[in-house]
Amino acid sequence: MKKVFFAFLFTISTLFGFEHLDTTNFDKKIEKGNVIVDFYATWCPPCKILAQSLEDFDKVKPMDITIYKVDIDKYMDLAKKYGITALPTIVFFKDGKPISREVGIKDVPQLTNSSKMHFN
Repeated sequence: MKKVFFAFLFTISTLFGFEHLDTTNFDKKIEKGNVIVDFYATWCPPCKILAQSLEDFDKVKPMDITIYKVDIDKYMDLAKKYGITALPTIVFFKDGKPISREVGIKDVPQLTNSSKMHFN
């Protein structure tokens, strides 16, 4: 029973480790710098795996990269605006402009390589 409880806590903490964006703060938060936005859904198992990878990546990423999350079930308008049709999808923004998107589960080395490619 303890294992199930800790697994549940782990899952919840990975979903809420980053600031969540909504329609009222999205544009302001992404307007400057290097930003990765994770478009996810709480019911999506691959999204939970990516969430853990992003948590691990957050520990080793350059300081000039910020990671945010958007729950597509709550903010479908943002998902539509950025053409999100599959989950999980991360979108790379540079100074408010989307510069690339990647779909699927990524591990820390893949996230590191993608961020170097898109932000350098």
